[in-house]
Amino acid sequence: MQELAGFLTGLIVQGYLGLFIACFLINMLPFAPSNMVLAGVAKVLLPYMGWVEIGIIVAAAATLAKVVHYYLVRTSRVVLSEENLSKLDRERERVEKWGPLAMFFAAGSPFPDDPIIVYVALTKYNVVKSFVSYYLGKVLVTLAGAFIGGALGELFGSIPMIIASLALTLLITAYLFTREREETPVIMETDNAISDVHA
Repeated sequence: MQELAGFLTGLIVQGYLGLFIACFLINMLPFAPSNMVLAGVAKVLLPYMGWVEIGIIVAAAATLAKVVHYYLVRTSRVVLSEENLSKLDRERERVEKWGPLAMFFAAGSPFPDDPIIVYVALTKYNVVKSFVSYYLGKVLVTLAGAFIGGALGELFGSIPMIIASLALTLLITAYLFTREREETPVIMETDNAISDVHA
């Protein structure tokens, strides 16, 4: 985990492109860590870069990653039954009405936005309308995170640099630990089912 955090930190300190790539990779993970914290960490690691620039870059990387998720989910419609496709198509009117607002709040809230993206993708809602709203919501939280990171950097000097590295390590560790806990019951259930079959 420390190696992964070190790799991502090394990318971030490369500047604009490195920051974009690191945030894109992190956001490609399902239920990715907080972009607000990522923006704050990036501002501490890149004190010469403006907090507005950092917020915009982190939000853009997060949005692009979720566009990839959107298309991956949308292509999965081919495995759905005709009945399920009909239900999803009937949902499209509701998504047309509330989709942009839902995407904005999903991006701007501390809660995972993946379920909303899956829902919007399965109903084949317009990708541009979806992700303009998503980006606007995401940029609000990333600007706030970058501003807070910059304020901490000015207030405490070099100490936040250590805190930023620790925060990135903790984010990744918490993410991996959560994913492992979610997958363990599935593995146990599979093992039990196999045992039952052999019995």
